[in-house]
Amino acid sequence: MSARRLRVGGRAGMIGVAGLVAGGVVAGWALTVVLSPPGAAADPAAFATVTVTEGEVGSRLALNVAAEWQALPVGTNEAVGVVTSVDATAGTVAAAGARLYGVNERPVVAAQGSVPAYRDIGSATSGDDAAQLQGLLRDLGVYAGAIDGTIGTDSVAAIERWQQALGVDATGTVRLGDVVFVPTLPARLTLKTDVVRRGARLGGGEEVVLALGSAPQFTLPAGEAQSAEIPTGARVEITAAGGQRWEASVAGRAAAPSGGTVVLGLEPAPAGGASGAEAAGGAMGAEAAGGAMGAAPAGGAAGGDAAGEPGAAASICGAACDSVPVTGQTLLAAEIVTLETVRGTVVPAIALRSDPQHALSLLDEGGVAHPVTVTAEARGMAVVGGVQPGLRVRVPSAVAP
Repeated sequence: MSARRLRVGGRAGMIGVAGLVAGGVVAGWALTVVLSPPGAAADPAAFATVTVTEGEVGSRLALNVAAEWQALPVGTNEAVGVVTSVDATAGTVAAAGARLYGVNERPVVAAQGSVPAYRDIGSATSGDDAAQLQGLLRDLGVYAGAIDGTIGTDSVAAIERWQQALGVDATGTVRLGDVVFVPTLPARLTLKTDVVRRGARLGGGEEVVLALGSAPQFTLPAGEAQSAEIPTGARVEITAAGGQRWEASVAGRAAAPSGGTVVLGLEPAPAGGASGAEAAGGAMGAEAAGGAMGAAPAGGAAGGDAAGEPGAAASICGAACDSVPVTGQTLLAAEIVTLETVRGTVVPAIALRSDPQHALSLLDEGGVAHPVTVTAEARGMAVVGGVQPGLRVRVPSAVAP
């Protein structure tokens, strides 16, 4: 019978296969040809031909990435009274001496220290908390003495100078509640707005100061079927609200508590080098069921170094993390590269044939078999080795009635 001739376009894979194979060719038939035992396919006499050519194959999924700052409690209020001002802006990087809020019109400021405030600190007070206060006074430039943990004459004078700058009575004694010690400064801080708000009454002991870490956590919620297509290490291209482009890679996965959804953890994309999807030779979903999502993926996952210096660790958003709102979850458009683009000799996957030993080949127009190897396959197209562009090969024209 006469065979019809078709031409494969020069850009395949991420392009559609419409128009590449004559009407009546069913893409799903390719799986039957490649995977089923010989003899289970359609009538071999019914075929069309295509001319193989140079092209490319690749695959992407369009999904939303979720970005969210993870807040950890780092400071406790000890002031008693009514909140008269809220001075800290959520997510602002706070340094030593930053005003956080006011109680009874008296400012409460941030200071660095691992020991929480638990008493008044004044003349002759000794201890780790006194040393932390001396460190604050030195950072503010009002004290040049030793950090020895004992409040002497020089320290009292420094406290008075600081109190004058704050606009409170210069008594030389720091009252309990005037300072909130947090482990590390500077840090990206926020307040519990349901507790610290103008008009709210505080009794002391409330956890009110939270640290947001150096970068938000990025995750990729996906359905189970979508997750099966995304290998660990796949490259993710994220478009931020301001138009910036950020690159990440899939670090691991875990089932969502609600069920039916898989949450993929993301980390900064490696500098240079192939992603895991490319390194795996294009096999989609090869690790779809493996690997638990790490609690702290390397390079800027939430929670790690929560009170550390902003920007100290690598992050997906880099210097533009401030563009991610610090409250709630922000959804960002993203493309997941499930198969990196591979260039080469491209044929429709339905042209591939398998022998009993599962060796693959293409039949040319005259019926001669040409052994091939498959480098990449996606969206019904395959990049193969073993044949040259220009060869006309058979594809099934229709399933025999």
